[in-house]
Amino acid sequence: MKLFLKHNKGYIAIYFLSLTLTIIYSNLNGFIGLSEIIYIIMFNTFILLCFLAFRYYQNRQLYHLLEGGVNELNDVFLDFGTSDLSQSISQLLKKLHSLYKAQIQKGDKLHKEHLRFINQWVHQMKTPLSVIQLQLQEFEGEEKYDNMQEEVNKLKEGLKMVLYFARLDSFQKDFLVERISLKQLVRDTVNEEKKIFIRNRIIPRIEIDENIEVYSDAKWLKFVLGQLIINGVKYSKGKGKELIINASESEKEIRLNVIDKGIGIPVKDIKRVFDPFFTGENGRKYGESTGMGLYIIKEISQKLEHEVEIQSTVNEGTIVTIKFKKANG
Repeated sequence: MKLFLKHNKGYIAIYFLSLTLTIIYSNLNGFIGLSEIIYIIMFNTFILLCFLAFRYYQNRQLYHLLEGGVNELNDVFLDFGTSDLSQSISQLLKKLHSLYKAQIQKGDKLHKEHLRFINQWVHQMKTPLSVIQLQLQEFEGEEKYDNMQEEVNKLKEGLKMVLYFARLDSFQKDFLVERISLKQLVRDTVNEEKKIFIRNRIIPRIEIDENIEVYSDAKWLKFVLGQLIINGVKYSKGKGKELIINASESEKEIRLNVIDKGIGIPVKDIKRVFDPFFTGENGRKYGESTGMGLYIIKEISQKLEHEVEIQSTVNEGTIVTIKFKKANG
């Protein structure tokens, strides 16, 4: 109603102005008396109210929309009234809806094509990388072998990260929740990353009870754990000698901790480590961080309905915790 009165205040103002001028002019010339003035005011005001009521009735749905706003896209298909104004706005909103839908479909198509290209590119890169890996074995035992192998491993991890990031949008089609032995999954992941432990002379220590089980997707969870292990080892170079992976169980949740004794994360960076492309002080110092690892870990954990949190102290180390809902039954 407020919007309606505001929209029609011009009519009301002109009405009262013209009525006032007419009464003053007629009174000065002695055309009418007091009783006629009252009658004119009441009669014309009644006409004005009828006019405003009719306009409001014609456009009431439109004013409700303008005051309440659009809550759903389908609101544009509601009946806005029978007036020319309501019909025009209704047609305009429907046209905008069609244009918006066309743009969304165009964007989705481009996005899917981009993801398809990324997936094909990653798989195509695996072939030459495998060839390089085979040829590299000829130099095993030589001094340059370790440096070349490290670069190959960086390429592998980079391709894996790109592939998993590209799959995030289609996550619902690519995950299977099942009961998983946490210790077995951690052991398998550590074995897959054993070369990085050997190369950096870091000892993995697993402290998880055999009976602890969680509900999750093994493939995605293994990727998350692998990224945490790589980060823990990378930032423990020359500092920590162990990477500890332990778990604890309470009535409500199971907590998986990845603990390194590395350089730690500065306080000013800790709140932003899960932001995309944030490298922070450590990333700039080491020059190898993409700023996407922890972001992808956070996104995957949320999609799996797990929580992830991080605690860190400079020059003491970092603890990354994944919280699982307690597996009942």
